[in-house]
Amino acid sequence: MISPSLTVSLSANVPDARLAQLTRDLERDLSRAGIRAVPVAPPLTSGEKGEAITLGVIAVALITSGTVKAMIECFKAYLSRERALTIKIKRADGTQVEVTARNVDTLAVSETLEAAVSARG
Repeated sequence: MISPSLTVSLSANVPDARLAQLTRDLERDLSRAGIRAVPVAPPLTSGEKGEAITLGVIAVALITSGTVKAMIECFKAYLSRERALTIKIKRADGTQVEVTARNVDTLAVSETLEAAVSARG
């Protein structure tokens, strides 16, 4: 498991299988862009086995300011494919930004993502 600096959550009014596929694809594409991402496993309760994942959630390791542009480009590609998709990025300290097809190109979202990455509290 990686030590995440960000948690990325995907949500949309789509079947679970579609959301799971989008999450796997985003994890792969972020990794190709040099951003280490892995599915988030829910805490196991007594008697449970296995490697279950929390649907639509990946943990992202520390990334640099230079990779924010790559992350935004990945988000844009996913939001153009699935217009109803919402991507929530949350830092360990609780700072959160929500990216949708409506706001992905705004300066405010870019600045917030940059700040979330650069202020690795």
